[in-house]
Amino acid sequence: MSSVTGGRSPLRGVCAGLALLLVQAACTREPEGGGGGRDGGNGAVAVDVKEARLGRLRAPLTLVGPTQPVELVAVRARVEGHLEKLAVDVGDAVKEGQELGRLSTALLDAEVHETEAGLAEARSQVASAEAGVAQARSALEQSRLAQAQAQVEARRYERLARRGIASRQEAEQRTTEARTARQAVRAAAQQVRTQQSLVAAARARVRAQAALLAAARERRSFASLRSPVNGRVVERFHTVGDLVLAGNEVLRVGDFSQVEVALSVSELELSRVKPGQRVPVRLDALGDTAFTGTVTRVSPQADPLSRLVPVEVVLDNPEGRIGSGLLARVQLDNGGEERLLVLESALRVDQPDAGSGLSSAQGGSGTGADDGLLEPPPEEGRVFVVTGAADGGGARVEERRVRLGARADGQVEILSGLREGERVVVRGERPLSTGTEVRPSALSDGLAPEGGTGGGRE
Repeated sequence: MSSVTGGRSPLRGVCAGLALLLVQAACTREPEGGGGGRDGGNGAVAVDVKEARLGRLRAPLTLVGPTQPVELVAVRARVEGHLEKLAVDVGDAVKEGQELGRLSTALLDAEVHETEAGLAEARSQVASAEAGVAQARSALEQSRLAQAQAQVEARRYERLARRGIASRQEAEQRTTEARTARQAVRAAAQQVRTQQSLVAAARARVRAQAALLAAARERRSFASLRSPVNGRVVERFHTVGDLVLAGNEVLRVGDFSQVEVALSVSELELSRVKPGQRVPVRLDALGDTAFTGTVTRVSPQADPLSRLVPVEVVLDNPEGRIGSGLLARVQLDNGGEERLLVLESALRVDQPDAGSGLSSAQGGSGTGADDGLLEPPPEEGRVFVVTGAADGGGARVEERRVRLGARADGQVEILSGLREGERVVVRGERPLSTGTEVRPSALSDGLAPEGGTGGGRE
């Protein structure tokens, strides 16, 4: 019996030792999970933290285009001829009305002389017709006098015949002579009207010849090539001695008092461009010199293939420093006023007739503003601001109500309720509330004391 009892004694000792170890292990783990359910260092909620920074919601809209004179005029030959003289070359400054070159005028001179001879002949015809009118009027006066005399004689012989002093035959003869004189007056008056018609026709020929002469002289003046604007010669297409046909371009003159920049704006950015808008312009050829231009024209029609809208910007060039074909960089929009920005994923949005919830990073969904278009956001929202130690130890969150502005590209403007540099939770592993202890993740901005500025910008 004693030997059996002695054999059980080692087993009991082993069981008692194992029980003691389990109790000690349980006591050792109790502080890690105890403390009334508070989160210890390893129980803090992991969150992504970003700082609220000043910035622009949209990137500046800068486009590049070539410069060209505000007015580019082709100096063309208006008549055919050989180029006898060319007084200017490319780059020369010219004045409006200045003679730039001259074509030969031999044929034009002959045409003018021929027309002058025709005008002289027409004028001589007018003089001859006017002389005919004078003769016809003289003949008419003589006929009227003869008619008056014949009528007097006819009346006198009629009285003598009634008294028996003259025969009836003589009285009838005098009456016939009076009638003949009356017919002669009518014929003379018709001749006067005919001669006056000839004068009118001759004067019309004079006017026609005078018009032809003026046209011939005008064509001869076209042999002189003159500048239509103040500017500079941009191109030359002929040299002295060339046969130039009517309509051929001889020179090209540009007005550089103002310079135009031609741009093409995407239809998605068209709302950022307005006629009359003042915009800064820089030219690579002129270094850091800044110019100011004006949007003078926005085409009402986009290119059907590229969907780009032509836009013209004009800038003054009083010193003539800006030439044609230079590369100009035009900032049509600076991106708007700088405001405090946070990621949209940081928002708990307050919406009427809907419950509040976290955004996509905190259990909710985003706004879908990845296309960069501004959308009207809710007027108010809430964010969680991180407070506590700079290294994240013992950091907690505080719920803050903020007023919202515009949004684009996953960011939203904070108009009030938040200060620059404050740290905002943009993503968490589970829902938060005021006082929740948090642990910034490796993706967070570098932490700094409350109200300071931290690491790099998102």
